[in-house]
Amino acid sequence: AVLVSDSGGVQEEASIIKRPVAVVRRSTERPEVQGTFAQLVERSIGDAIAPWLEDPAATRDRLAELPSPYGDGSASQRSVEALANLIA
Repeated sequence: AVLVSDSGGVQEEASIIKRPVAVVRRSTERPEVQGTFAQLVERSIGDAIAPWLEDPAATRDRLAELPSPYGDGSASQRSVEALANLIA
């Protein structure tokens, strides 16, 4: 229901799988997901994620409506198709 990480990559991936992530850092190099999919947490992780866990289905539904700033997760498939078209 909720991810907890200090990884910038996980912040990106959370936006693709439409899950909230508590970022246990003081800053992020991923400001495009800050406040939507990601929340910086410097103190109590429990306090930070409690609103997400009150109604996990509503949290998922809200995030499902947001576009990922990193695309739709199908870049590799589009790359394969483009390469196949080049050699066909």
